[in-house]
Amino acid sequence: MEKNYDESSASRLISEIERAAATKIDEVVRQAKSKAEEILDNARKSAEETLIIEKEKAQQLISIMRQRAEAAIKMELKKMQLESKKEFAEAVIEKVKEKAKNFRNDPEYKNFLKNAVLESVAVIDLPDIIIKFAPSDAQYFNPDFEKEIAEICKRDLKKNVSLTFVKSDFNDVGVIGASKDGFIMYDNTFSARLQRLYDTVYSELVGEEI
Repeated sequence: MEKNYDESSASRLISEIERAAATKIDEVVRQAKSKAEEILDNARKSAEETLIIEKEKAQQLISIMRQRAEAAIKMELKKMQLESKKEFAEAVIEKVKEKAKNFRNDPEYKNFLKNAVLESVAVIDLPDIIIKFAPSDAQYFNPDFEKEIAEICKRDLKKNVSLTFVKSDFNDVGVIGASKDGFIMYDNTFSARLQRLYDTVYSELVGEEI
C-alpha cells in the first residue's frame, strides 16, 4: 500500500506540474501575442502619422507652387495689358501726328500759335520773356500779331510782360518760351505737346489698371 500511495502522489504531482507549466506557457504566449499586437499597432499608427505628415507636406508644396504659378500668370497678364495700353496710346499719338501734318495750312493755326504763346507766358510767369518761333511761322509773327498778344496778356492774364519774339532754328509747329536769362524754358512746340499728351494718356490708362 505504501508503494501505491507514493506512485499515486507522484502521478498527481506530475499532473499538477504539467498543468502549471501549461498555464505558464499559455500566459507567456498570451503576453507575447499582446506585445506583438502592441508593436504592430504602434507601427501602424506611426506609419499613418508619417503618411499624414507627408501628405500635409505635399499639399503645402502644391499650394506654394500654385500660388507662384498664379502670381507669374497675373504678372504676365498685367505686362501684356500694359503693353497693349502702351500700343493704344502710341496709336492715338500717331493719329494726331497724321492730322497735324498740314496744320500750318489750317485757318485755326494762327489761334493755336497765339494760345501757345499765352500758355508759355502763364507758365514762365516773369516780366521779361523770349518767345522763339520757327522760320516757317515768321509770316504770323508780325507787329500786329505781337501787339495783340501783348494786349491779351495785359487784359486777360493781368500781366505787364515785355515779350521778345525771336526766329529760331527749329521747324516744329508751336513756340518755345524762355526767361531772359535762359534758366527757365517752356517747350510748347507740337512735338513737346504730343509727348505731354502721350504721358497723360498712358498714365490714365495705367491708372485704370492699377
